[in-house]
Amino acid sequence: MTDIDDTILDAAIAWHVRHATMDDRGWTDFIAWLEADPRHARAYDVVSMEDAARHPPPIAANDDEDFVAPASHGRWRGFAIAATALAAAVVGTIGMIQQRGGGAAPMEIAATAPRSLTLADGTRIAMASGARMTVGGDRRSAAVESGRVTFRVTHDAGRPFTVRAGDWEIEDVGTIFSVTRGARGVDVGVSEGSVLFDPQNNRIALKAGEALTVLDGQRIVRSRIDPDEARTLVFSGEPIRFAAETIALVLGRDVRADDRVAAMPFTGVVRLTGDAPRDMAHFAELTGMRVSHDGGSWIIAPSAGPAR
Repeated sequence: MTDIDDTILDAAIAWHVRHATMDDRGWTDFIAWLEADPRHARAYDVVSMEDAARHPPPIAANDDEDFVAPASHGRWRGFAIAATALAAAVVGTIGMIQQRGGGAAPMEIAATAPRSLTLADGTRIAMASGARMTVGGDRRSAAVESGRVTFRVTHDAGRPFTVRAGDWEIEDVGTIFSVTRGARGVDVGVSEGSVLFDPQNNRIALKAGEALTVLDGQRIVRSRIDPDEARTLVFSGEPIRFAAETIALVLGRDVRADDRVAAMPFTGVVRLTGDAPRDMAHFAELTGMRVSHDGGSWIIAPSAGPAR
């Protein structure tokens, strides 16, 4: 038998249903409820896991805005879901977890449309369309496999929340931050609080309004997040290819440099608003290059002659 009784289970489901519409007072009450009894957090954890397993996100009609990670996404699709059916499924889930020895299993999530979830400690996670991630069994760690994921972490100094992206680790110091993992690198941007990037080795501190992009496992670019969420990147003699790959990570788009210009050095300040056509036109103006879009990729090429 589990020590999570029906009253606790019903309360956990009720809190889960309310998340899409809770105000600041609601969040304060929710955290107080979680902290009142260890069983509350365990019950909520299981309810959240069951919802994620039973209700995958719908396929978006337009996945083009894949670099947007909204703070809230109504995953319950109204109150029409029967709480009794969910409660029955959750009871079964509790039983399976106990049979495994009481530890929660890692939760793998793939977002075919923007979606969000809330962990038992109140940490909120928003995934952009196309993102893939795994939440650790301890619910205080995550691994970003691909795409952009934004974390609003409930800070616990005794149990820091950590995010792994490829070979890199990011540790929260009480914060809201986003992590993007692409084929060639990782991008981290901090909106509130601070994080430690690569805490075991480089221990690079990033504060609110700061960002970092690392490419090829070694080359790092620091940048600034403006109040309007635009990103200001500064390049000083880096190859055009490096600038293109950095912009690709920040925008969440495929940006490539033509072989004829890939090694050319570029020095300048690039401000990215998130509007890819506008931003790429700005880059073309800065460099004197020609930037074209072939339907899938943005290609930076010499001002004269076809791209190749």
